[in-house]
Amino acid sequence: METELKEQLNNVTQSLTAEETATIKEMIATGVLFGRKQSKTNPKMAKYIFSYSKGIAIFDLLQTINLLDQAIVFLKDVVSKKLPVLVVGTQPAVKDLVENFAKQHGFAFVNERWLGGTLTNFKTISKRVDYFKQLKADKETGQLEKYTKKERLLMDREITRMTRMFAGIENLTQLPFVLLLIDAEAHETAVREAKLLKIPMIAVMNNDNNPEPITYPVPANDNLRSSLIWILDRISKGLELVKSQSPTSNEQ
Repeated sequence: METELKEQLNNVTQSLTAEETATIKEMIATGVLFGRKQSKTNPKMAKYIFSYSKGIAIFDLLQTINLLDQAIVFLKDVVSKKLPVLVVGTQPAVKDLVENFAKQHGFAFVNERWLGGTLTNFKTISKRVDYFKQLKADKETGQLEKYTKKERLLMDREITRMTRMFAGIENLTQLPFVLLLIDAEAHETAVREAKLLKIPMIAVMNNDNNPEPITYPVPANDNLRSSLIWILDRISKGLELVKSQSPTSNEQ
């Protein structure tokens, strides 16, 4: 595998600036380029693969960085217009990354189970979210004290359950303008709902994914934490430029 890495590094850095070369080296160091087994490759992802090493897909990093930067340009425009973004990643290894990234930028997020109808049945989901918010407010203001101990226990359990389901979307008052997905294959229902409603999608996706429904596919390791940390950090840096250029920031 070391031979393939050296080959790709040599091929892609010949015409790059020092900064671009450093970026490619970071991507290699964080494992962005490692896909899954060759036998799992979706034929539609083949064009994003540089080679295979010991049966493992090696992504073409020039394509990955170009596609990621295209997605960032689109997302920057969405953020500059203050349109809602929904980040989705429910795999155990990425739950905290998704939550922290979303909260950093004021995005809605789903890092537990995707609820069928979150998009296509948004009005009904919103009513459940409103009930959840009211239940929390009633507890905080002591309104639940009028119920028996057993009833309060059941309500507390309901709040805990609904927190897992709705905490990330409780401030989502309208359909998201774009979905940012970690592993499209793992969130088929979300992809299907977004496609039906013609909501644009950005997706970090491995070689076993289908890129066709995705507006901005980003071929990369979608399971390794170091890879996802690097990708989300690059997105964050792009979005920080939007914040620094906003009227509010300029006034300050």
